[in-house]
Formats: sequence, structure tokens, C-alpha cells
Amino acid sequence: MKPTVFVVGDSISVHYGPFLKRMTSSRFEYTTRGYVEEALKDLDVPVGANSGDSRAVLDFFKNEYIRNSTYDTLLVNCGLHDIKINNGGAGLQINELEYADNLQAIADLSSKMAQQVFWISTTPVVDAIHNNRNVGFRRYREDALRYNRIAEHVAAGAHVPIIDLYTFTASLGDDIYCDHVHFREDIRALQAAFISGYLFST
Repeated sequence: MKPTVFVVGDSISVHYGPFLKRMTSSRFEYTTRGYVEEALKDLDVPVGANSGDSRAVLDFFKNEYIRNSTYDTLLVNCGLHDIKINNGGAGLQINELEYADNLQAIADLSSKMAQQVFWISTTPVVDAIHNNRNVGFRRYREDALRYNRIAEHVAAGAHVPIIDLYTFTASLGDDIYCDHVHFREDIRALQAAFISGYLFST
């Protein structure tokens, strides 16, 4: 029986997921939290396989821990929803202190339930692309970078390896988006190949 890769992430993981599933099928069973089809109806809404912000991800792992759930390999990410600023709003959806606390709790719980945990960094935001579109909220590059630094600090302390999808994706340039924050299919395939390299190295 193949070990399972279980993904708890946002809409970015929903997009690269089919590619990652195919690329790793010789060694792993790939599964996600919730239904991909449900998440694809509106990628900006956290539903189905789109897990949402760190508060929602922590709630998920708390419930899984109570249920005595176990995993072979976990791929975990949250951040894009945390740094959302609703139009007319003044603050981030999840502030820095809560983000750090949530990630620490996520790291503690997931490490108790899984044989291997990987943290996947939040992907790049280009201000001029994201905020020129009327999607009801804003995001900023500096917030993505700052929250990735918080995640790096927490992951290092918890001895959770990081798959730096931010740096990899940023290296591909700015002409990579299909909308305000999601990526073209060819970019999704490259992201999946990058992640699969880490999985096959374990």
C-alpha cells in the first residue's frame, strides 16, 4: 500500500494539485481536505479543498487531532487568506501575532499526527496585478514576504522543513498569472514538479 500525501492548503494547492497527483502517483496516494470541485467554483472563497486562513486550518487540525487522525505525509500552507484586506477595511484578515500563534499550534498538532510534515510557503503577490482588479479585497507583496518570514521562524523552531514555493515561483517572472493571484496551467505544472522533488527525496 502506497503512503499517502495529504494536502491542507489554499486555492494555489487546488490548482497545482492535479499535476502533483499525477507526478507522484508511482509512489504516493494523493488526497486533499474537502472536495476540489467545490473549491474551484470560486477560488477566492475558502470551501472544500481551499482551507482558508490560519485560523480555519488550525480549527481543522484541532478537530482531526480529537478524531485521532494520522497521516503519512502532510503538505500544509496558509497565508494568502491571512493577508487579505477587504476593500474599506483597515487591517489584515489575521494579524501577525495571531498568525504566528496559529502556525505554532498547527506545527505542534500536525507533527503529532504525521510521520512527515512539510510547510509550503505562500506564493508571490504582485501589487499592480492583484490590486488593479476588482475582487473585493487587496493583498500586498510586502505582507506576503513578512508572513513568509513568520512561517520560516515557526517552522525552524518546530523542525518542519519548508518547500519554498514563493522563491521558486518568483523566479519565473511576473507574466505567470491567470488572474489577480492564481497561475497559468504551465506554471502550476512547474510548481508541482518543484514540490514533487521534495516528496521523492524523503
